[in-house]
Amino acid sequence: MPYCWQHAIPVFRRISGDGVVFHDEGNLNLSFITQYTLKNFNQYRSFLEPVLNYLKSIGISLTIDQRNNLRLGSKKVSGNAQFTSRNRMLSHGTLLINSDLKRLKQTLKKSKPLMMQVESRATSSVRSSVTNIAVQIETPLEVEQIAKDLKEVFGGQNFAAYQFTEAEWQKIVQLANPKYHSFQWTVAESPPLKIEKRIKLASDVIHLRYELQEGIFKKVEIFDREFEFLKEMFEGQKLSEELWRKIETILADLSVERRLKMEQFINYFF
Repeated sequence: MPYCWQHAIPVFRRISGDGVVFHDEGNLNLSFITQYTLKNFNQYRSFLEPVLNYLKSIGISLTIDQRNNLRLGSKKVSGNAQFTSRNRMLSHGTLLINSDLKRLKQTLKKSKPLMMQVESRATSSVRSSVTNIAVQIETPLEVEQIAKDLKEVFGGQNFAAYQFTEAEWQKIVQLANPKYHSFQWTVAESPPLKIEKRIKLASDVIHLRYELQEGIFKKVEIFDREFEFLKEMFEGQKLSEELWRKIETILADLSVERRLKMEQFINYFF
């Protein structure tokens, strides 16, 4: 999260849940809205096989793994998920074409503690090595062209682009701003969790515990004299960019060496 906040990368929670994904202009998103039945739920091949066949026709051979990811060799190039509502089903996924993999890895990178125990009902993200499909062929790949080609694959002559009216865009914004851009949706609706960590900073090993309930830090414990003053900064506060920036401002008055050490430590909370 701190990397995203430092580089103005927006963070959103999607309705289909599952693990974290990174989006930029080199990543193509595919979404299909269909009728929902028990028979077609969690069945991805009807959406993925046309993509595989098209990519094979331009010299890119992928496979589907047991988690419905597309892989180039051992590396993941596409993750997919579904969401159902009444009699409708949304199936959507990513396709890494020529994404910025360095930024992707920095965005998803987590500080690794010596020990971590987590109690939560939330589904753990399954981390995978990733790559772009562009690495397999010498011809430059353009996201726009692949999107155009796939529209033909799935729709052919029956495919027509729909242009939202200004009134429709206003309704979309009215829905998105109070809900999908809100702290309540993005963080607070996540299941509660309890976390315990032991982390190593230079020659020190520091033990900490905390809970997150509706996105609020609770029962924060830091078992180290040098860092225990930070407990009061977290207790009862929202897990948010505002809190992170507030603490960063307070730490700015410390010496460079101590500030860097404190910044490393607080990143284990975000």
